[in-house]
Amino acid sequence: MQVSLHRIDAGFNHVAVLAYEARRPRDVTLVVGHGYSSSKHNLDMLCGFLASHGFAVYSLDFPGHKLGAGGGRLRSAGDLLDAMAAVVAFARERGAATIYTLGHSMGATTALCVGGADAALAGAIAIATGYGRPSVLDALAARGVVDLRASYVDGLSLPELAREWDPLLDRALAGLAGRPTLFIAAERDGMVSRASVDELFGRAPEPKTLVTVDSDHTFAGDASRSAVLQWLGAMHPRRAA
Repeated sequence: MQVSLHRIDAGFNHVAVLAYEARRPRDVTLVVGHGYSSSKHNLDMLCGFLASHGFAVYSLDFPGHKLGAGGGRLRSAGDLLDAMAAVVAFARERGAATIYTLGHSMGATTALCVGGADAALAGAIAIATGYGRPSVLDALAARGVVDLRASYVDGLSLPELAREWDPLLDRALAGLAGRPTLFIAAERDGMVSRASVDELFGRAPEPKTLVTVDSDHTFAGDASRSAVLQWLGAMHPRRAA
């Protein structure tokens, strides 16, 4: 596996992207986005694992995330969509044809939205995200139960960002009809309730798959390695030599 760093333009922001090049490629590509206040490093184990099994991976840092290398400012959910869409375009410029969007938490919502808006994408994978979360996040923030890490992001707080999601998701899910989508719930997720994951899954069109992994919210990406590989492998089996 070879890993290279790229910087690309995405509207008002620049995006830092790690490209994972598989040694025995399957001609399938994943564009991957991390969760709020995190960075592409949080999903490195997942990305490296998938690349080791033949999938090309482009993992990005979203704008405004201080742990990442992209810089910029997160002004709206549109900045997230623009960033991931720019990486999809970059992957296509480098020859990718069969592309899935994949994300964790905030990145999963972004992956669904970008997937729904681009009919040429093969499908989407959403890890540890749900539907109808703003009131839950507001309650957590008010009670101080969970540190939502707003200081890690230059721009919108997570509750502010989440208020924009449901209308975007409604349009995205309609746009994904007929293309496969994988939803992964984390069994010990303290940020995203199982009820909200089930609500999102129920609203999604067919074909769709729901898998539960043994993980908390933060490490759901790592815990999803086998589930993602099995799902992708069923649709894109490795050809015999």
